[in-house]
Amino acid sequence: MTEYRSVAGIAVYRDPILQETQQDTSKDLHNIHREPGQRVYLLVKKPRVDHSWQFPQGGLKKKSNESVAEGALRELSEECGSDLNVDLIDTDAPFCIYQYPFPPEFIKLKKKKKQYAGAKVQFVRAKWTGGQCQPDGHEIVDFAWLTNKEILEFVSPDYAAGIQALISDETQV
Repeated sequence: MTEYRSVAGIAVYRDPILQETQQDTSKDLHNIHREPGQRVYLLVKKPRVDHSWQFPQGGLKKKSNESVAEGALRELSEECGSDLNVDLIDTDAPFCIYQYPFPPEFIKLKKKKKQYAGAKVQFVRAKWTGGQCQPDGHEIVDFAWLTNKEILEFVSPDYAAGIQALISDETQV
């Protein structure tokens, strides 16, 4: 069992907002307009204790030969609702890949025909153009719009290392 599950992930961001009026200093992490002088990213929370915060992501549908871009947009809609509007940046190939092994206890829990050693998350980037995340309350139980520094307080060190290229100031589009 050395095969890794193909997963599509999407890093949605809102660019800094140029405001001549007062700055929104809201601490409400759900507020898309918080931290107007910085880029903020959408993270979602899964209903589990460990590794609960991440970018929206999910398995690619192999039977329909789904591309990474198609899978990422589908997962975004499934996890965050249809109100969220984005412009996809990476349409032809993933921007970066984060591969990790599943913990042994997770593999034992899965009773599927196909056993995977871990996941290979292929990330694309998307720019927020409107709307708001509306989690379903089951697969996704919360969300936050976070700066790149705040993300590091929410995710595991391994995940932070895997997504560093996505949240680096050098990769601003």
